[in-house]
Amino acid sequence: MHEMNFLPDLVLLITVAILIIVIFQRFKIPSVIGLILTGVVLGPSGFRIVDDMDVINSLSELGVVLLLFTIGLEFSLAELSKLKRIVFVGGGLQVVITIFALGLITFFLSPFVTSEIPFQKAIFYGIVFAVSSTPICLKILKERNELNREHGRISLGILIFQDIAIVPLMIGVSFLSPGDTKSIGKIGKEIGLMILLGGGIFGGFRFFLPKLLRMISHLQAQEIWVLGGLALCFGAAYLSHLAGLSLALGAFIAGVVIAGSDESHKVAKTIEPIRDAFTAIFFMSLGLLINIKIEFIHLYIIVALGVILVKGAVVSFVSLILGNTTKVSILAGMALAQVGEFSYVLASAAMQNNIITLDIFQIILTAMVITMLLAPGMIAFAPKLAVRAVPAISFIPLHKLSIYKEKTSITQPDSTSETPDVLILGFGVIGKNVSQVLMATKIPFRVLEMNLNNVKEGKKNNIPIFYGDCTDNEALTRAGFFEAKAVVIAISDETAVKEATSIMKKLRPDIFILVRTRYLLNQDKIKELGADLVVTEEFESSIQIFSVLLEKFGIEKNLILEQEEIIRQNSTLLFESKSTNLHHL
Repeated sequence: MHEMNFLPDLVLLITVAILIIVIFQRFKIPSVIGLILTGVVLGPSGFRIVDDMDVINSLSELGVVLLLFTIGLEFSLAELSKLKRIVFVGGGLQVVITIFALGLITFFLSPFVTSEIPFQKAIFYGIVFAVSSTPICLKILKERNELNREHGRISLGILIFQDIAIVPLMIGVSFLSPGDTKSIGKIGKEIGLMILLGGGIFGGFRFFLPKLLRMISHLQAQEIWVLGGLALCFGAAYLSHLAGLSLALGAFIAGVVIAGSDESHKVAKTIEPIRDAFTAIFFMSLGLLINIKIEFIHLYIIVALGVILVKGAVVSFVSLILGNTTKVSILAGMALAQVGEFSYVLASAAMQNNIITLDIFQIILTAMVITMLLAPGMIAFAPKLAVRAVPAISFIPLHKLSIYKEKTSITQPDSTSETPDVLILGFGVIGKNVSQVLMATKIPFRVLEMNLNNVKEGKKNNIPIFYGDCTDNEALTRAGFFEAKAVVIAISDETAVKEATSIMKKLRPDIFILVRTRYLLNQDKIKELGADLVVTEEFESSIQIFSVLLEKFGIEKNLILEQEEIIRQNSTLLFESKSTNLHHL
């Protein structure tokens, strides 16, 4: 039998990772950090136990491919078409501005930190740090249920463009080589060929993949689903690689093409355990790659923090240009402030082209891993930072940065609408239902909503709706908060619910606040923050279920109503002590 010399290293990595993650969970530290630190501990920077990286790198790349494939399964072509402005305008601006911003900063500040860096090499540093980590960012946002929120969609759109831009960036790196002889015409031909091949492959995916998936769905064996899902994922990634695109981008496109079908959910569920295993190996491999030297620690920290600050500011700036609120822009900036795994690929290409030395390569790699380690904390801290930063910079007219007039026009007050008695925060299902009832009963109201598509829908239906952030004083003022007698908070973001409740009660202690929340566990906290009434979906759903059930068994309506009242009066005791206060029927 063929010797598998990598198995002891792989078993050791997995065992140590389990121990570290178990410890980290007790302190509520994200598992991603534990996986990266596992590699650091066992690699060149730690005990130097694992040194065979060839197999580890191959397995980790499969993890990235599987992760992007399953994420693509959650976004249909119709949904992604709504992101085209973010992808091409936002993504393009982010990459270009980041490259030149970091390049210029490196060029002018390098003499004060180490030694003067030529402008050509300084631009390379902008290129290598321009991309963010797709698997880390999307994984964290997905775990926090933020991928479908405004800043999550901005992050996804920009990350898609970054993956598309990897090949042009690689060509750009080779063009910076001291001995390079490529002409602009030759580079243009290479990029043009890449676009043609990429477009052809996308068209082929869209035509063939749904048919292949339907063929797999007719076969009942579970093994067929596993093998079929892997074949679609890796086959698409390989074809994308042949076209000069990244493996991960090909897998993502394949997932998007077949998303929305009934079969896609089955595929995602089937390969999910395999994806998680390979993705864990990917994060461990990042820690194994770095070799920390004491004499360069100050450079690691300076580079990492500098990149985080510049990238966070650039992404926030681009988001504001796209017309998003200051809060959303800050959240997106914090999400994309880290450096991505493709920076390792770009740095490797630069070293091969004699643009950088091995020591510089290690500085780039270590700074990259530091930003990845900080990413979960930055994303978790972002909402708190936004709450403090938005009021502090409210005097700056940031909304004027938007280049899209239709978005800024939505934020302007409608002078024809009545002074509201009720302000509704959120125009989802609940917000729409409440607004319809208020319209029918002739009670004047206004709606404040952050999702642009919902705002446009409301405008079409003559709803007095405003675009803005419910935690922003200026947006609340425009929407009539200081004239309203009551506020209905009907948004799904629990963090924003708590922030908005607290802010509004401080601004107007007399205002009546009615809050909708999903879970009963949030009820007491929201009441402490100032809500007058909290309606819990989890609780009301349980009442509706037992009411229908009792009605099914012929229980009289007055007895059912009596039990509903008893449940509501004793809701806290009922759910906390697990006891029942129901009367015997």
